[in-house]
Amino acid sequence: MSRDPARAATQFFGGRVCLDFANTLDWRTSDEPQELIPDYASLLSWSERRGTLPLAASRKLKARAASREAEAILQKGYALRRDIWTISDALRDGRSADLRLVNQMLSGAPRQPELMRQDRGYRHALAGADVSEPLWPVLWSLTALLASDDAGRIGCCEAEGCGWFFVDESPNRTRRWCSSEVCGNRERARRAYAKRKGSA
Repeated sequence: MSRDPARAATQFFGGRVCLDFANTLDWRTSDEPQELIPDYASLLSWSERRGTLPLAASRKLKARAASREAEAILQKGYALRRDIWTISDALRDGRSADLRLVNQMLSGAPRQPELMRQDRGYRHALAGADVSEPLWPVLWSLTALLASDDAGRIGCCEAEGCGWFFVDESPNRTRRWCSSEVCGNRERARRAYAKRKGSA
């Protein structure tokens, strides 16, 4: 992740929608975490950038971004994000995950809609009629991840203070960073500096 919140909000290193959503708290394991979706409008913007919400649906929902209903959904999003952290940590440690919140939210979500073409990709054909819509693709992504062998490939960035999750798709499961170019380079430089300072 980047130290610039605006840049970090455009970085998707998780490999799955649900893990990228989990990574919307930058510097999660540091003393000064940075919130990347501080309000409902930011949640919509994130969904647009990640490609989980059609632009037409996002435009409709923006008109309701300041409502109490939207604020309540944002709080549900924060709870879901915390749950993804807990589930991911449990799976990384070989423990059973507590899925009560996820299953409760799934019970209120509709079945996955048809897909529609947008730009060079595909989106769920969400209509922008329900302020909960930005969270549905996150839930669907999480269930797909948990029901696959990739649930055993969840990793967490080893860079100091990062805490971003990812699916480790390296052949030998040796991935250490959310991004080798960002956290990897920063951590290698930090360790080299500490080593030089120690030698001095």
